[in-house]
Amino acid sequence: MINTILIILEQTALFLPLVLGSYISMSLLKLPDLSIESAYVFGAILGAQTIVGFKMAPIGLTLILACVASLVGGALVGLTSSVISRVGQIPHLLASIITFGIFHGINQFVLQGSYLSLTGLRNPLELLPSLAQHPELIMLAIISLLLVASALTFFYTQLSYACAIVGNNAEFFRNYGISTNFIVIVGVMLGNALAGLSGYLFAQSNNFVEITIGYGKVLLCITALILGKALIARAKPITIAVPLLGTSAYFVLQQLLLKGGFNLKYFTAVQALLVLIFIIVLYRAQGRSLRGDQLGV
Repeated sequence: MINTILIILEQTALFLPLVLGSYISMSLLKLPDLSIESAYVFGAILGAQTIVGFKMAPIGLTLILACVASLVGGALVGLTSSVISRVGQIPHLLASIITFGIFHGINQFVLQGSYLSLTGLRNPLELLPSLAQHPELIMLAIISLLLVASALTFFYTQLSYACAIVGNNAEFFRNYGISTNFIVIVGVMLGNALAGLSGYLFAQSNNFVEITIGYGKVLLCITALILGKALIARAKPITIAVPLLGTSAYFVLQQLLLKGGFNLKYFTAVQALLVLIFIIVLYRAQGRSLRGDQLGV
């Protein structure tokens, strides 16, 4: 039982940046930000390349540099998709698909293939002493606490409120002669930067980065956000509780299914069905529609 709880905590810490990033771009800005998968992969690649390039540096410095590199990598993906959308004046969904194609090639060029192993290199996530079966847990917990503190600070800024306003009414600032481009571009960059950090943490924890590790991550984000909103139906318009509880609930559900003997290779289908059921039930019960909210989160 204790080991299961530790696994849930570890998995939550690994994917909290991803879900938190999707909360900003998908839930606040209400954009179909599919480029978050590309950000997840590109951040993982840059973080892993940093570990390889600075393998002789102090391990604490290596971890900081890898995290910064992954954040920058994710932000670059977000900058690309948002600029294509806002400057090119095309739907964000199409811009995300174009960005995915662009970075699929960039990822392979930077990675020099489709796979990079980190086996044999020092693991910065094991910097602090931890449990034998979960040597990365303490470091992941510290990163998560710093992330939550940063998110709480951000959610009290005017920028976060501006993101929520744009998500609810894209014409609001335009009616006052204020361009929404800056708000959307910065919001998407922040969301994708966090996805990049999550990609690196996952790659480091598994000692490899592979070109397809972003597969299914958008569905993971949507499922976690819907679970979070279902758990706190009367939440404030902007709250850290939705991504935090949603991510935890996601992995609790996953572990419950695993303990019940469910084959997790079918878990993607379970996620899709959960999203469908929650959207139908919750939106019908509240008399809402998905008009203007393309992802329902």
